[in-house]
Amino acid sequence: AFGSWVQPYDAGGCTSALAALVADFPPPAASALRLPWAIVAFGLAAALLSPLVLRCCHPRLRSKTDGPPWRAFAGVGCATLACWAMAVLANWRAYSEGFSVASVELRHVADDFVKARKLADGLNVSGTAVIDDLVQLYELCPKPVLEVLRSSVENITGQISGYILSMRHFQGALDQVPEQIVALEAHTEGAGHILAMGLALPAMLVVFCSIAIAATMSILEHSTARCAQRCERCELPCLGFTCVAPAVVIMSALAAAQLSVGVLSSGLCVVVDDTALAYAESSFGSTSDAYRLTRYYLAGSGPNPALQHLHQAELQMYDAVRWVGQYSDIIATSCPRWTRQVETVDNLQVVLYSMVEAWSLLAPRHVYAYYDHIVHDLVCGTTPPRLAGAVLLQVLLALVCLPALLCTSSCVVEALVEERTMRFSPHKFELLAQEDTEEQAANMANRWLVD
Repeated sequence: AFGSWVQPYDAGGCTSALAALVADFPPPAASALRLPWAIVAFGLAAALLSPLVLRCCHPRLRSKTDGPPWRAFAGVGCATLACWAMAVLANWRAYSEGFSVASVELRHVADDFVKARKLADGLNVSGTAVIDDLVQLYELCPKPVLEVLRSSVENITGQISGYILSMRHFQGALDQVPEQIVALEAHTEGAGHILAMGLALPAMLVVFCSIAIAATMSILEHSTARCAQRCERCELPCLGFTCVAPAVVIMSALAAAQLSVGVLSSGLCVVVDDTALAYAESSFGSTSDAYRLTRYYLAGSGPNPALQHLHQAELQMYDAVRWVGQYSDIIATSCPRWTRQVETVDNLQVVLYSMVEAWSLLAPRHVYAYYDHIVHDLVCGTTPPRLAGAVLLQVLLALVCLPALLCTSSCVVEALVEERTMRFSPHKFELLAQEDTEEQAANMANRWLVD
């Protein structure tokens, strides 16, 4: 049935939830994106408060033996590592299962249309070769035979000339489409690269901050008392201001930007089919064959100029095939000098095979399957949920894990400084054993009794 290949799309799940954050697409104002700005605000607050708390009112966290809280630090470190690993996996899936695959699929679509256009070139060459072969009959056939065949040959050459004209129109209907798809592929690939960099940067910042914190703690663990006291004034609070706080702000800003992309793409997905047709109309023009072609494949409405011309060429070529099949033996017998029978039949067979291949490349279900997979499955079905998961993990790393790691490591450092100070102090007081204390007390009692 006409248009039966078109499937209505209904964005559901996470895509619909994100689309609810946008009143309309495109959003009427920047106020429609309040959640990303809230993420940036929380990131700024966490970036400023964490170092200030460590500098002004440092929390005292110790182990049960009043030593460094290594267990708390290890727990926070393991939680940060687990969250980082999940974030890296989510980032990879958001890139590899979204824009990256979409750009590859767009390349396949463009290749199919380019192949169909090249088939049209080959079909024109084969048709021209058949006409050249038939025109030789005027020179090589005896006049009595030629008088009988002239009108029939002229009719068939006219049919093939009409076929060639139809194939040229077929090429014209496809002219703008591959170039526009290639341009769209380039935009999609560029967006995928930008998204990949935005997803990779937070993971690298977490690694950098973790290495800086671990290096500071390692120095203090193996330092002397003088070095420990010197580092006490400038180690983790300053590291928080100069390293962790900027990382938290950058990660929050990137998470907000990625969430904005997810929200806007979800808003697009609610009206994606209408938006795709509007984009095609603005790119090709409402009266162009390329726009009619796009509307036919995406919406199942209107004519398909390419398939119309291909169908007309097919009808005209079938007439030529029937004529050659009917008169080839008679012509070979009546015009022995004409030796192009085999070549003519071969060219016609190539034409028929190439037309079948062109039909398969431009079949509505074949082309629409690309659109359904690229737009409905990848851009709308995969990218928004993957981005939402990546943003959630990045926010968790920025607002919870990094500040907690900085705080627990600072407590460990404070305890290490106290240990180093006591260990290398010039005044060391050793506790007497309990037996020595009792013996001294007994001696003093005896001495008092004697006096």
